[in-house]
Amino acid sequence: MARKNGLECDWLFASDFGELLPNVPPWVKKGIARRIGNVGKIVLVSAVCPDYARGKKGFTYVSLSDGIPHLAAQHLTVVQELYRILQLRGISLEYHITLADTEFDLPMVIRHMTNGDVDEFTRRCQSSCDALFLKAREMGLPILTCRRFLDAFPNWFSAYGDALQEVEREVETEDSARHDLMNNSFGRELLYQAMTAERVDNKYCVSMAKRQWAQYMTWGMLAESAFGDDLVMMNHDTPNLGRVNHAFVRKGRERLPILRLSSSTMPVFD
Repeated sequence: MARKNGLECDWLFASDFGELLPNVPPWVKKGIARRIGNVGKIVLVSAVCPDYARGKKGFTYVSLSDGIPHLAAQHLTVVQELYRILQLRGISLEYHITLADTEFDLPMVIRHMTNGDVDEFTRRCQSSCDALFLKAREMGLPILTCRRFLDAFPNWFSAYGDALQEVEREVETEDSARHDLMNNSFGRELLYQAMTAERVDNKYCVSMAKRQWAQYMTWGMLAESAFGDDLVMMNHDTPNLGRVNHAFVRKGRERLPILRLSSSTMPVFD
């Protein structure tokens, strides 16, 4: 099946999907082709952010709504075209969405977004999941689930603890990790002040960068148990994305293919 449909699935990515998916690396194409050969379908899982407020130029983070998140809408646009192309080849698509509700344990974020009400934060994230599922169905997409991270991955806390411990070990012992951490946290005070409506310092930014590294690692650790070994991930462009396939996560296994949307989909702060 993989040879029949192209060893690198070039036919699937002949279009740039309206500039939303302009560059798909050969290793990702090969991984997708192998999955088509293994199971005769693509199991695609999107990871998306909650419905944070957005202005004309980017995100403002002045509030959290319960509708369809801007970034998630970009995912649906790409998946609709992918599905059309796959149907022409007689290849099935199974689609899932996971929505990051993990900011629920950040007190300053919760105070800003939902007046300190953790349950309301979760409710809005769940409402976004419900709206996304219905929208995908309206678009004719073969969506099976749309769940919050903590619903999709019941072992999230344990796995996240392990990932964060590994991040701390790296930062303590590896010069390259400390360098990357400095780059990922530098100049992000305004972003986190927008998300919290409180003044933050570089120490807070560093802690958030570590947290995000660990979260992407955790997603990579748990996704196969939730969606099967042949899944393909889709995510917005971010320097954290490589953490999904970190050596601590993969433990010698093949990397998960990741469809990385264009830099235009990054949650840029306005």
